[in-house]
Amino acid sequence: MIITCHYHPPADLPIITLSSYQARLIGLDWWQEKTEKLLKNTKQNTVNVLTADELMKDDVNHVVLLTSIQQLDEYFAGKRQQFEIPLDLSFGTKFQQKVWQQLLNIPFGKTISYAQLANQIQQPKASRAVGNANGKNPISLIIPCHRVIASDGGLGGYTGGLAIKEYLLNFEKKCCETV
Repeated sequence: MIITCHYHPPADLPIITLSSYQARLIGLDWWQEKTEKLLKNTKQNTVNVLTADELMKDDVNHVVLLTSIQQLDEYFAGKRQQFEIPLDLSFGTKFQQKVWQQLLNIPFGKTISYAQLANQIQQPKASRAVGNANGKNPISLIIPCHRVIASDGGLGGYTGGLAIKEYLLNFEKKCCETV
């Protein structure tokens, strides 16, 4: 059974939907519609949406969500720069999974371009495909696709919207300045 809950980040950011399945995080998204599409793609008939208060510490799927909430709280408090949550990326293509794995290597507070990311996965002509894979990242923020920008320094895109991407980049930059 897929377990879903909502996380309320600070700073008037939109609600984040978290989803777990088989003791792994499968979704973190700013938009409910994308999460619902992901859940349909899992071919699971049962989705249980809970509040954070309803999560139990003795259920492995609940523990993944509780851990995610705790680590998101730490991130937004400026106390966490890297997440340690079991992830399931199997819902993407091999190429998407390769891109998402590489995104995990972008340091907190740093950005790279889509072209640099394409080079890092040894497919230098695949900048556009890398951008498309970023847009399909099911676990945004934790898999930090917001740290990928256009070669000209522009923001590029972000599934949560450019205002959220700009907020996250500025937040991380500010955290790095205070360290």
